[in-house]
Amino acid sequence: MYKLAQKLSPAEFKETFARVNKEDHQRPPHPWDLLFRDGKCTKQQLQGWAKERYYFVKQVPIKEYAILHNCPYPEVRRVWLTKAIEEEGEDIIGREHGPHPAYWLKLCEALGLSGDYVIHSEPLAGVKFAVDVFAEIAHKSWLLGIAVSEGEDTAKGMIRDIELFRKHYSWVPEEALEFYKLHSEVDMGHGHIRLDILAKYCDTKELQEDCINAQLLKNNIRRVMSDAIYMAYVVQGLSCSNGANA
Repeated sequence: MYKLAQKLSPAEFKETFARVNKEDHQRPPHPWDLLFRDGKCTKQQLQGWAKERYYFVKQVPIKEYAILHNCPYPEVRRVWLTKAIEEEGEDIIGREHGPHPAYWLKLCEALGLSGDYVIHSEPLAGVKFAVDVFAEIAHKSWLLGIAVSEGEDTAKGMIRDIELFRKHYSWVPEEALEFYKLHSEVDMGHGHIRLDILAKYCDTKELQEDCINAQLLKNNIRRVMSDAIYMAYVVQGLSCSNGANA
């Protein structure tokens, strides 16, 4: 658990929040990440990964609405509502982009899976446990829900992964990468909004520590998901053959 010696000023908190997260990302890459980044994932392994990650992606809009439900400050809700609508689909307010889980399903289908299969399949136990912990955070505390939301590191990761798909998995059509393109653009802005809110409303040393540790927990949740996916689809050779497109 990360501990502070004293309460930080808003500017100090922003710097510390970003620095601690950056330092945490200096850990050795997960074996799944190494496999993916080296272009060594098989189609079968990518299918398993995409199917499992859908369970996470579909929880994000729910998490955003939990933040809105629990937040008592109209000025925060008004700002965060734009993120919730974007995740749920801006087409509901007459704009172009649809719900983000639907974009992930397009990637799943491009990898050879039936969208209906992905929607109705059960996630691995480890993935379900990790994602449920993530989703529950916002139900317990709107502030911690914001702390575990996407930021600059997510946007940079999306940009990196687009290039990895283009380089190593070029058989995946460009239009199937829309999920990554959207998040590479919007998550940078979301990260700035997140930091501004946290800096203002984390007004005690304890809240500042809680939000920093929530972000570290989110990183560990991602690693737990990767643990489960790597063990099932790489080590054990599990496949989604019953969910393949006809």
